[in-house]
Amino acid sequence: MAEPQVLREEGLRYYRQGALDEAIACFVEAHSLYIEKGDQSGAAEVLNNLGVIYYQQERWSEATEALEKVHQAFIVMEDVDGQAQTSGNLGSLYGASGQLEKAAQHFKDALTLFHQLGDSQAESTTWRALSTVRLRQRRWLEAISAYDSSLTCLKRLSLGQRLLHLLLGLPLRLLSGAR
Repeated sequence: MAEPQVLREEGLRYYRQGALDEAIACFVEAHSLYIEKGDQSGAAEVLNNLGVIYYQQERWSEATEALEKVHQAFIVMEDVDGQAQTSGNLGSLYGASGQLEKAAQHFKDALTLFHQLGDSQAESTTWRALSTVRLRQRRWLEAISAYDSSLTCLKRLSLGQRLLHLLLGLPLRLLSGAR
């Protein structure tokens, strides 16, 4: 019998090669072995990988089931980074499947956690994802504000990002009544 870590690595190798069915097979078997060993963290990691693959294959119900389950596991384990990552994954999943308000809520949850972790890069990426959701909902001011926040949380901005931040600030100030 193979070790779950070996299967996980093999699954990741298949994933990088684009052999998603083979990756799924490795992750499913690794998940079972991690469960047998009582390794919750390892089981959660490969279940998250499965959820991401199912999402990429637009297998919405399987992706939702896997990611919701792993999200709960990270909550039980008090793994804040895992919770943040899966909240972001769930936001992307719900956004792709057209459930925009659910997507926005998961992105907001992820933002809180990434901020708590001090992961400004992940926080910035998540703000941009929330901005995209708000654009799709035609909530223009919220979209602009979220995108501006994606720049604000970064420690260093390129010249183009600084210019964009200044430009986005203008409609925000005008619409909010600030002077």
